[in-house]
Amino acid sequence: MRIPAVKPDDLSDEQRALDEHVREIMGGLKTPFTSMDDDGALIGPFPVMLQFPDLARPLLEWFTTVSSDSALSARVREVAILTTGSRYGAAYELYSHSRIALAIGLSDSVVAALVAGQRPSELTPEEAVAHDVAACLYSGAPLPGVLYRRAVDNFGEAGTAELVFLTAQYASISMVLNAYDIPLPADAE
Repeated sequence: MRIPAVKPDDLSDEQRALDEHVREIMGGLKTPFTSMDDDGALIGPFPVMLQFPDLARPLLEWFTTVSSDSALSARVREVAILTTGSRYGAAYELYSHSRIALAIGLSDSVVAALVAGQRPSELTPEEAVAHDVAACLYSGAPLPGVLYRRAVDNFGEAGTAELVFLTAQYASISMVLNAYDIPLPADAE
């Protein structure tokens, strides 16, 4: 860990406003993972965001834009997020989103395969498209026309755009987590 968590009492005014915004977002998500330490300080990517609030605000705005009024099902979103996180080996992302995926009904075997960077055979057709799009984008290659058309057929143009932006967003979060060597909380398996 290269940037420690900031205790609520130690936040600057600028950090406090961002901390409150993050807590508001997290409170609305009903997260099944640990996002605070024993002192009540935010953990995961949030200490980095609090250290650099000018860089974090646009990222959080992007997050709320992509996650509000989603055209994609929660399961499709988590498949794409875990596929992206596995490619980067972003431990905190894999921890937190594995818990979310399990809470919304993805099976243990599907979550384990996604975390291991595999394409589970039990995915629904929509989930398979989300996995394939995220995996392809991670590879750095252009999205093949046939895969793009499958995405549009399954999600429409707006849903496909959301999938692409969601994948880019979690690639960014993965990079932040990895750059700052973000540790897992004690309750991580």
